[in-house]
Order: sequence, then C-alpha cells, then structure tokens
Amino acid sequence: MFLDAFGFPKEVTPENLNTYSYDLHGTKLLTSADSEFYLPPKWHGTIYSTEELLHTYRKRFNPDPTLLTFHALQPYEPEFICCERAVVELTALPAGQSLYSDKEIVVFLVKQPAEERNTLITKELGTMLDFFPHNHHYHARIMDEGIDVVYVDDTIYHTGPPTSYHHQRLYNLLRNIQPGAVLSLSGSPLPDVLRSVCRKPAQKSKEHH
Repeated sequence: MFLDAFGFPKEVTPENLNTYSYDLHGTKLLTSADSEFYLPPKWHGTIYSTEELLHTYRKRFNPDPTLLTFHALQPYEPEFICCERAVVELTALPAGQSLYSDKEIVVFLVKQPAEERNTLITKELGTMLDFFPHNHHYHARIMDEGIDVVYVDDTIYHTGPPTSYHHQRLYNLLRNIQPGAVLSLSGSPLPDVLRSVCRKPAQKSKEHH
C-alpha cells in the first residue's frame, strides 16, 4: 500500500484513483513479493521493504528503474523518511511466511511524531503474529509506547466463511497487541468483534492545535 502526504496508509486502486494526489515523491510499502502491485499511471516514488523482498520483486517483475527507487530497510531498525507533508519513522517487521505460499512477508510500523501515533500496517498475516522479538530493544520501546492503530486488509471478510482461519488469526493478533483502534485499509467497516478487543483510547491528545 501507499503512504499519503501525512504518512497514513492508502490503498490505491483503479476505482479510487480520483482521490489519490500525484507527486514525484510518493511512498509505497512492499509487504510481499508474491504478486505485482498496482501502480497509478505515471507514478514516481520510492518503494520500501527488506532487501530480500525487494530483490525477489525486482527479479520476478522487472519494474521500470527509471520510474521507481527501491530502498531496503533492515528489520527492526527504524528509519526516518519524508512524506510530502510529514516526516515519519518507518520500520519493517518480519511476519513469517505467507499463508498462501512459502514466500516471506513483512508488516510495517509507522511512527508519526506530529500525531503522537504508532500505526501498525498489515496487508497480510503470515505464520508469525509476534512481530516484536522479546530480546530486542525495539520490543521494550513499542510495548511501552503501545500501538495506537492497526490497519488490516478487510478483503478476508468478503471471501470464505465467517469463522475462517484468517478471521481467527486477525482476532488473536489484535487481542495480543490491544491497539487503541483497528481500521480497514479500504475504509470499509470492520466486524464489531475486532473493535471489542481494542483497548480504550489513550488519554494523550491526538488533536491538532
């Protein structure tokens, strides 16, 4: 998925192109190298992921190097990146293997200092639901700060039975993390049961002054 001008995730599809603002410094997060992602026409920007996923993607799909820049992130090592109107801290977190293939996937943590917000972005859940290694300094920091919002791909609710394995894994993930809120990448409503495992909103202000 893409990050918008302020560092919020946005799924760009042929259906919502009219809501996407084009610029030459776009940011794309690559969570899996399994399939070729959709790029808006004439989009220029930087694609972020781990070295392994970027290498696999370039080898499989041979993207145009004159339009795209690829930036490799070390797992669990945050980097500051510039969106159009904000600087955010981006971290790639290994999430094990895809449930659809043997390929590795990642999720992303986006820290928005201006919003005082930690956002976990998951396009797909893999074999690992514990993204933060307990013996790593990063784990203590995130557990102390907490996750404010988790973004999930709600397409799993459009296919399969309501008690599917994917639904249960998503519920377990949220129950373990206990974020302040859970939102869908598409903007569509999510089942009430997911919101029921979120913690009550923190007292710190998220409003602009």
